[in-house]
Amino acid sequence: MIKNKIIKDTENATLNTFKKEVPSDYYSYEDKKSYEKFLKNFKHTYMYNYNFPPKMFHDVELIDFGAGTGHRAINFAAWGAKCTLVELSDKSSEISKKIFKSFAEDYSKHKFINSSIFDYEEKNKLYDIVHCVGVLSHTAAKEDAFKKICKYLKKGGYLIFGDPNKSGGFQNMLQRYGLYKFSKNDDDVVKNSEILFKEDIDRSEKAVPRTRKEIIYDRWVIQSQDDPSFSEVCKWLKDCNLKLYSAYPTYPNFFLSDSFYNENKIDFDQISNLPVLSEIMWMTKTQDDLEFSKIINNDLSKLNENYDKFASYVANCNFKTNIETDKFFELSQDVVDSLNKIKFIEKLRSKFLEFVEESKNYIDLVNKNDFKNVKKFVDETKLLFRGPAGIRHVDFIAYKEE
Repeated sequence: MIKNKIIKDTENATLNTFKKEVPSDYYSYEDKKSYEKFLKNFKHTYMYNYNFPPKMFHDVELIDFGAGTGHRAINFAAWGAKCTLVELSDKSSEISKKIFKSFAEDYSKHKFINSSIFDYEEKNKLYDIVHCVGVLSHTAAKEDAFKKICKYLKKGGYLIFGDPNKSGGFQNMLQRYGLYKFSKNDDDVVKNSEILFKEDIDRSEKAVPRTRKEIIYDRWVIQSQDDPSFSEVCKWLKDCNLKLYSAYPTYPNFFLSDSFYNENKIDFDQISNLPVLSEIMWMTKTQDDLEFSKIINNDLSKLNENYDKFASYVANCNFKTNIETDKFFELSQDVVDSLNKIKFIEKLRSKFLEFVEESKNYIDLVNKNDFKNVKKFVDETKLLFRGPAGIRHVDFIAYKEE
């Protein structure tokens, strides 16, 4: 009973917050150009980041839990899915209906249901795809909610699940802590966030078509923000008999390379510590992908050149091939020398150490209730709250075996 009350109280608090500012208001039902741009980006994401092309949605039944304004589900409908949208907020649900009326080919195919995940019940009905993104971290029982949505997935179906990541959201939590220390109510949070974290809001406003107030409410005003770790989600998948199909941002799996002729020996729970390498990167991210990738690419250029010479020297080996000992030794040593000169791994370590020090100094100043010096410190940090201020969101696609 106590747990149910906490769940319901959290739902009501979340609903009240998001009725003031709708967090998923990415484009207007009156703005076809904006919708088409969103759809184009969405298609690229599913094709190349998730390895889950739009044809996977053709003639399927899909349920979207926490559908918000329908800004994602309308894309699935465009790709041929028959959608059921389950949304707690009647305000958001009304917007989703307008979006579907404007952009769906056949509005009558789709259903809109006002309900929380915990209250939702549908007997004898399973879906080809269950979708739930950016929702469970706002509940008071995220694992229970996860198990609930998985109940509606058919064998042979796919779960598309996403939420902020615990490590990627680390900087966001530090921001929240500072804001709550110096704020008495929601209006104070809005005011103080514009003072302390204006640069972050500016960046977010350019990245996503939302108002500043919608960003602030979604990041800092909302009180329930219990983000799961990568390993937590993978445990939930295992408990629900689901297999991880893909994830974005990715975790380091490049060394998993057994031939497909081998019997599959790997379940994710056997290698569940691997994502910590990714999560450290997500926690400390300060540069966009292109900028960071160029730095690594330049660092690897000589290694790539020498490694290619080394591998190419023995390529297409046949009866006529002569591999000279001295040349082989020379080329192999060039690879070793190049490998020893790579700097970015040590740079990542140094960056993390500096990031930790800045985090410690920030917490110390906040706990001294020194708003003026907190503001000064935030303005002068090299890493903390810079650029993306971490990679918050991680999406998973999982498969339920037949």
